[in-house]
Amino acid sequence: MKVRILYLYPDYMNLYGDNGNVRIMKKRLEDQGFEVEIVSGTVTDPKIAIDDVDFVYMGSGFESNRNFAADHLKRSLKELTKAIDDGVPMLFTGNSMDILGKGIITSDFSLVDGLGIFDYTFKDSIKKRYTGDVVLEDPETKEQYVGFVNRAGLPEEYEGFAFDAVKVIGEVPIEKDGARKNNLLGISLIGPVLVKNPKLADSFVQTICKRKGVEFKYVAYPRSERSHDKTLDALLNADA
Repeated sequence: MKVRILYLYPDYMNLYGDNGNVRIMKKRLEDQGFEVEIVSGTVTDPKIAIDDVDFVYMGSGFESNRNFAADHLKRSLKELTKAIDDGVPMLFTGNSMDILGKGIITSDFSLVDGLGIFDYTFKDSIKKRYTGDVVLEDPETKEQYVGFVNRAGLPEEYEGFAFDAVKVIGEVPIEKDGARKNNLLGISLIGPVLVKNPKLADSFVQTICKRKGVEFKYVAYPRSERSHDKTLDALLNADA
C-alpha cells in the first residue's frame, strides 16, 4: 500500500535540516510496510496539489522565505483547509507555524496575511532573535517534547495554544507553544523534531495507519528514545 508525503517548500523552508523529519517519517512508514512516495510543492507551482496525500510537512526558513511561502500557499488555502477538515495529518515546524495564524507583523511593521487557520498573530522583533532549549508539555497527556527554538517573532497572546512551556533555557520568553486542529500540529521547535521526539513521530504514523485501515505495529527506535530521555533529563535538571 502506498503512502504519499507532501513536503512543502523544501527549497525555501529547510533552514535547520528540517528535511530530517521527512526522512524519519519515510523510514517509520516503511517499517509499517508502506511504500512511501515523497512529493514536493513549492513556489514554481501555480497551485499546490494537496489532494490524495497522507502527510503534509513544512519546515523553517528565513523570515523573507516564510513570508513568500505564506503568500504563495494562500493560492491553495481552499484545498489545504479541506485536507485539515478531513483529518490529514500535518506538521509545521519552526516559523512555518506562523503562517497558520491570522497574520505576521514584520520587523518593518508591515502585515503579512496568514492562512487564518488559527487565531494567533506573530510579531517579529526588530532588535533580536529568540533562541534557547525548551521543554513543552501537553497538559492533557502529560507527554513532554524537547527541542530548540530560534525565531524572530513571538505571538501577541497565548490563548488557544496546545502546550505549556515547562522549562526554557535561553532567551525564549514563551509561556505556551503549539497549535492543533484535527491532525494538524504547528510547533516552534526547529530541525529534525521527530528524531528527538519519537512519540510525536509515532502519533503521526499511528494516525496514518488508522486512516489507511492498517493495524499499527510497534517498532522500537532505541537511539531516538534514548536521545529524547537524555535531553529531557538534562533540560529539566539544568539551571534556566
